[in-house]
Amino acid sequence: MFAQNTKINRAVQCPRTGAARLQYGGGRDQGGGTAYFTKLLRPKALLGIELSSEPVCSLQSFLEEHDKKKCVDVRWGVDQSDTQKVPELVQEVFGDEYLDVVVDDASHLYGPSVATFEMLFPRLRQAGVYIIEDWSADHLIERRLMEEAASDPEDFARRVAAAGDVVQKTPFSMLIAQLVVASARNPDWIPLVRAARGICEVRRGIAPIAPGTPLRDYLGELGPSMFNV
Repeated sequence: MFAQNTKINRAVQCPRTGAARLQYGGGRDQGGGTAYFTKLLRPKALLGIELSSEPVCSLQSFLEEHDKKKCVDVRWGVDQSDTQKVPELVQEVFGDEYLDVVVDDASHLYGPSVATFEMLFPRLRQAGVYIIEDWSADHLIERRLMEEAASDPEDFARRVAAAGDVVQKTPFSMLIAQLVVASARNPDWIPLVRAARGICEVRRGIAPIAPGTPLRDYLGELGPSMFNV
């Protein structure tokens, strides 16, 4: 999510209840996140990006009723990792203004989420907030699978065999671990990382960051060797 809001200072202190939000999630929540933050904060400007190319009728109806000033702009059929389209949309909606809040509640995949962070974190104002949702999902799934395996090993083995090959992927939580290291290496870029219960808040520091700066540059020389990047 990208947003500017005249009431954002209080919101930034409590991102789960007060941050304007942009939903990247391909329509999974039927636009509920965008609707929630639109009504809660009445943002000066909010850009919503959805992976799904099919507009959600309930969200459109909500905005017709609650967004009379046309402050909310939802774009459909846009991938969060599109390094050309996403910056173009942000520039179109916000111009050269800094953003107050970005919320990534999209693919919950490491690669696309890194791409989004590299594009948008530099666009935040000083003390702005970058929120990453559901970063712990992979570990919760693993825990559930292990519990199922322990309770009925034979049935679990049959289901795994029927599923075929499982593609190994980098856990989404790797990004959070890297951002913690980045805050140690570059506290003037990232002065605070706070993670709990699937929500991670990353604060923007005072130093300038060039648009598109790769995550590796946030980590310094020691960081990449820690994560084999």
